[in-house]
Amino acid sequence: MFSFNVSTSNLEFLVGFISTAIIGFVFLRMSFSYTRKRAGRPYAQGRVRAPSISFFSVISKLLFVSSMLLTLISVWLTADWLLIIYNEPVARIAGVVLVLVGYLRLGRTFTHLGEHYSPSFDAYVPLALITKGCYRYIRHPIYLYNLWISFGLAVASGSILVAANALIGLLFILKIISMEEACLTKYFPGYSLYSKKTWRLIPFVY
Repeated sequence: MFSFNVSTSNLEFLVGFISTAIIGFVFLRMSFSYTRKRAGRPYAQGRVRAPSISFFSVISKLLFVSSMLLTLISVWLTADWLLIIYNEPVARIAGVVLVLVGYLRLGRTFTHLGEHYSPSFDAYVPLALITKGCYRYIRHPIYLYNLWISFGLAVASGSILVAANALIGLLFILKIISMEEACLTKYFPGYSLYSKKTWRLIPFVY
């Protein structure tokens, strides 16, 4: 039903070990970071409620945790239920690099956003329109780098299940972006002009 991959070669074992270490590190750091930012809902103090999809709170956690765990499992096991379509060290390394870069860029984005952050499932209007750092070019970099991590996990795992999670997350994010932009246009007169000078997620694409 399943077999271990670690005995195939020293190189594959090394790739598996490094992949596990990086993905595990990102998993723990992101879990801690998001928990700390949301504890006690400090983002709600003195701010106006914005439209949001409340049940995305549960869905986003399920997608995040299951994708991380499935990817970690796929590093060491080949099982039918994982629906793995390839098991290539090069693809695994590429996916892990995407995850790590996405995590590092996400941290930088949170620094630029500062006190204006609120989660998409419990959204509040930011205190000001942020246009510095990566916000100079992309209007929703937090979503971009979360997707970067999600699709990086899909590439690293080679699993259809992880890829499906990433696609589900993408659909929700596209809907949330539409809701957020309508809200920001209402509260910030300069948002329309800002929108004309920037991209939603991917420069020169979308």
